[in-house]
Amino acid sequence: MDIASSSANPFAALGLAREAPEQQKQELGQEDFLRLMLAQLQNQDPLKPQSNGEFLGQMAQFGIVDGVQELNSGFADLGGRLAGEQTLSAAALLGRDVLVDAEGRYSGDGIAGSVQLDRPAERVAIEVVDGSGRTVRQLSFDGSAGGEITFAWDGRDSEGEMLPAADYSLVARAERPGGSEQLATWLAAPVRAVSRDGNNVRLELDGLPPTPLSDIRRIS
Repeated sequence: MDIASSSANPFAALGLAREAPEQQKQELGQEDFLRLMLAQLQNQDPLKPQSNGEFLGQMAQFGIVDGVQELNSGFADLGGRLAGEQTLSAAALLGRDVLVDAEGRYSGDGIAGSVQLDRPAERVAIEVVDGSGRTVRQLSFDGSAGGEITFAWDGRDSEGEMLPAADYSLVARAERPGGSEQLATWLAAPVRAVSRDGNNVRLELDGLPPTPLSDIRRIS
């Protein structure tokens, strides 16, 4: 038999090939720690043996490290289970309208939402701004009663012309005698899909960026 052609390693055909060394571990496990401790006890100075306190201290340290590792693993498993349950719960929202904090960003041709006044104002102004920074529509509401004020934009500009579906920003302000205050804008949109990124559950909303489940303020 042609040894050279039967194998890339000529020693393999003679049974003399050396096995590839196993990849060295990069971390010490429980067995490694116990072996090191046993070696330490066997090689200690007989005239200066390790005290019981030091030995128990090392055992306690190992127990703490091992416990922390198990605790972290348990938390990771719990987080995955909770995220799975949240995903199933969020699936019940498909097709329903939710009110979320979307920072006033909207992509479409009309939107409804609300703002919250912590105290009365003379007027609440909501500006619809296009991608170039131009205000294409301004809505005005009486804010004298305070509380929640709902609004709806029909997708038209100040001249009544229908605007194309695009990215818009909604900026809300409360106007008072001493000046104006910018308000957080909550937008309403139907839930189209539910997605999961690791342990985070997100809602895919019509016209809005993906929104965390925890950002829902109201379900319609």
